[in-house]
Amino acid sequence: MEDFSSTLEATSDWAIISDLASVPAFKVIQQFRSLPDFLMFPVFLALRPQAHPTPTLLEGHRILPDMEIIHAMTAFVIFAGEARERRRSASDAFNYACQNWAFHLARAPNQWDNSLHHTFKVFWDRHLLSWLEAQWCLKGLQSCLGVLSKGQQLAKEHLFQAPESSLSRV
Repeated sequence: MEDFSSTLEATSDWAIISDLASVPAFKVIQQFRSLPDFLMFPVFLALRPQAHPTPTLLEGHRILPDMEIIHAMTAFVIFAGEARERRRSASDAFNYACQNWAFHLARAPNQWDNSLHHTFKVFWDRHLLSWLEAQWCLKGLQSCLGVLSKGQQLAKEHLFQAPESSLSRV
């Protein structure tokens, strides 16, 4: 329960740069923050990092008729279980990259070449949501917020402040 409370505190304190509010990964966090308490806790439980697999309450897929919320949560728990399973089979190199990509990019020279700029833009535009899923399952939402804070700053510096000529090449 302490993890849940600290995650709620971290998400409520975390600010999204307005230019990035439409990025899907940031929309997910905004949606999580806007969930009612009775749905937020099951989402937190479904995606919390686990050292060992544990059975879920909804594993039997027993759905009562006309209970849309239970059906939606069952679908989400199934999705979360599949996401955790994908992450369990990920390599150590993948896990390291998920946790540390923003740190390493922040240490890159201030002037990015076209290749690094292009790679970051493609990742940001096309793969950030997949990264959010992976990192959330690996280390929890608080870890995602820390990495995304660094990522937001990098995006602000290199994607939204970049000269038009380099953006048009991407």
